[in-house]
Amino acid sequence: MSEIRNGMTADEVPGARWRKGSRSGAVGNCVEVTPVDEARIAIRDSKNGSGPALVFRGPVIATFTRAVKAGIVTVPDASHAAEAYLRRLVSRGFEFLHPRDASGEIAAVVGVRAHDNVIDVVRLHAENEVIATRLPGDTDDLLNPPPSVVLWQRQGWAAEVLRQMVDLPDDRTPGSLDPVRGGLVPAAHGREKWLPASA
Repeated sequence: MSEIRNGMTADEVPGARWRKGSRSGAVGNCVEVTPVDEARIAIRDSKNGSGPALVFRGPVIATFTRAVKAGIVTVPDASHAAEAYLRRLVSRGFEFLHPRDASGEIAAVVGVRAHDNVIDVVRLHAENEVIATRLPGDTDDLLNPPPSVVLWQRQGWAAEVLRQMVDLPDDRTPGSLDPVRGGLVPAAHGREKWLPASA
C-alpha cells in the first residue's frame, strides 16, 4: 500500500468513495470528498479527478468549517459575483437549460435570450470555462455558429464573462447590429460600445 500524503494523485487514494460537497455549484466548480481512514479526509477538484488530493485530519476540517461559518475566513467574492450576474441575466429575460450527459451529470448550463434583432447565448461548462456570444437573430446554430456571423464573443472565468455580458448594451435600433453596418469598439475601462457605420 502506498503512503497516503497531501498532494498524492486523487485516483490513487485507496478505497476512495468520492462524493460531491453539498454546497457545490452546478457548473463544475465542485469539491469532492472521501474518507481515507478514521482520522483523515481527502478532498479533490471534481474537474480534475486524477489531479492532486488534499488530505486533512478531521479536526482541521471541523476547525476550518467553524471559521468560515463564524466569518473569520471568507470565501472569494468571484463565485458570489458570478451568481449575482446570473440573477441579473435572468431578470433581463435569459432562460436557462441544464443539458445532461449520458450518465445524468449536468454537461453545461446554457442561457439564451432573444431580443430586438439579436440572440445572446451564455454557456457555462465550469467556473473557468464560460462562453458568452451575441449573434444575429436569424442564426440557425446557436451553440456552434460560424465565426463570420458572431457579433460579439467572450470566453473565460464566469464572473468576468458574465459581467461583460451584463454590461453589453441592448440594441434598440432594428438592424444596427448587422455586422456590415457597425461594430463594437473599445471604450473606457475595458468596456466596449456599439458604433454604427457612418455610411
